Amino acid sequence: MLEILSSCWSLLVGLGETGWGLLALVSTWAWEMVYHLHVSSPRLEGLLVGVALAWLMLRRDRHPLLRVLSAPLKLVVDILDLGWDQVTEVCSDLWNTARSWVTGSFGWVRDRITGLYNRIMDMLRAIKDKLTRKKND
Repeated sequence: MLEILSSCWSLLVGLGETGWGLLALVSTWAWEMVYHLHVSSPRLEGLLVGVALAWLMLRRDRHPLLRVLSAPLKLVVDILDLGWDQVTEVCSDLWNTARSWVTGSFGWVRDRITGLYNRIMDMLRAIKDKLTRKKND
């Protein structure tokens, strides 16, 4: 009976050692891949992170764990969305203000030029009227 227990114990220890070795091997491989991507291929790393985050955001409503994992990302995306809305609103307001100032300036100059033109024409009409009255007298 003792031999059966020791044989079972050896099996469990062997399976544990094999599992731990497999876990160590896979984790070492994963770490080397991440390190290689980070050091040698940062653009590919960024692409893979972007794809993973997009996958996470697309499937966030299907599983509560994904919802928890994507909550900080959703917060960042919402903040960026609000920031983008504010930037576009400020740019639109700035454009409208600059356009109104420019058109207002052109309108002011046009009003001054037309006013000067009308005054000159009124003076010339008055001179013409005086000359025609003198000629008729």
